[in-house]
Amino acid sequence: MINLLKNLLFVCFLCFYYNSTLASSSSNFLISQSAFKNQDYSISLSNFSINRSNLSNENLLDNVVAAVIVGDISLAEKISDEILLQDPNNQEAYIVKLTYFYQNGKFREIDKIFKEIENKNELIDFIFFNNNNLKNNNTISNSLVDIVAQSFSNSNQRNLNYDFLLFYVSLAEIIDPTNDRATIIKGELFQNIRKDKEAREIFEKIKINSPYFIEAQKSLAYNFSTFLTFEEAEKEIKILLKNTNNNYFIKKVLGDFYRYEKKYNLAISIYNELIDEQENDLWKIFYMRGICYERLDNWKKAEKDFLTSLDLNPGSPDVLNYLAYGWIERDVRLDQSLQMLMEAYDANPDSFYIIDSLAWAYFKKNNLEEAARLMEKVIDMAPGEAISLDHLGDIYYAMNRKREAMHFWQQALELADPEDEIQDEVQSKIENFYAG
Repeated sequence: MINLLKNLLFVCFLCFYYNSTLASSSSNFLISQSAFKNQDYSISLSNFSINRSNLSNENLLDNVVAAVIVGDISLAEKISDEILLQDPNNQEAYIVKLTYFYQNGKFREIDKIFKEIENKNELIDFIFFNNNNLKNNNTISNSLVDIVAQSFSNSNQRNLNYDFLLFYVSLAEIIDPTNDRATIIKGELFQNIRKDKEAREIFEKIKINSPYFIEAQKSLAYNFSTFLTFEEAEKEIKILLKNTNNNYFIKKVLGDFYRYEKKYNLAISIYNELIDEQENDLWKIFYMRGICYERLDNWKKAEKDFLTSLDLNPGSPDVLNYLAYGWIERDVRLDQSLQMLMEAYDANPDSFYIIDSLAWAYFKKNNLEEAARLMEKVIDMAPGEAISLDHLGDIYYAMNRKREAMHFWQQALELADPEDEIQDEVQSKIENFYAG
């Protein structure tokens, strides 16, 4: 009886231990997967062990990507072996192994892999070989960076796979740690996925004698302006400005930072200095300064800056849009504004801001059908844009579609941010509707 009880207790212990271990393993796996999806690569690897992994090839690939991004090429190579057991043709696993062998001077192993995949993988051939000869580390590193740069330039940013972009640019850094082009691109990728701490640490690695130093400082300034408090960001950007001998591009970031923070007079003082320097983007500085004047209700100076900007760079869709919309709001030069907005639309047909302005121009010209068609298109493109919802309400009201107008005014009121500055006006429209 005692032996039976002991056996039962042992079985119960095993069951408890197994279930607890399974639960812990499942929990760790879920944490790891969630961390990877959030691009927290170090965390996603913290509970991973190659010795007890029983993961799918897809999950193993996630871990090899994470290992490369955090710079652990040894772990990445071990995971790649596991991947190749399940998928002998896996491209990323081969690239990792070749990188590992190259870094460790195992050129016989590279020759062996090359013979296995010769004429079977164009990407691997492009990265590592030139006319069947192994490239040097600098050339391999630049080939990896070229893959990232090409992917970035040919894709819609919303559709980019940042995990794999970071994977390839991290391999470029591993192959050649002196490749500052790879380093700065890696920092910019982290900045794009809003990993500001990681981005900042990467930009700070680039030394003052590097040709990418100013670009890194510019990216640091942008990083500060985006993620720190106003006082902290202003202090840090001014330090960068001092350390770079009052560099034009850092100064421009400071001016834009003031403009974003609605410190328009401070922004104007910086833009004045930039205009005196007469750089190639002078048209854009006039445009930015014009925005500041417009925000300060000084339309006369804003209009002058917008016209100067267009003289320097005719046909800029953003400047055409801003100037034409300003005229429309003031009920002046409506025909000229409509022509300018049609030109802006032809240059940038995917901008809902330009389509909104064009619709509003047609509304002011009393072409209500065309105004409604275009504004409905805007709402499809940007359903949460409060000003456009308000505009569509006005258009519908003028078309005697008053219940629909009321619906869009209410939506505009619910979604409006304080900087939209439309709440009081929309509330008044709604009250007048009910009073009527």
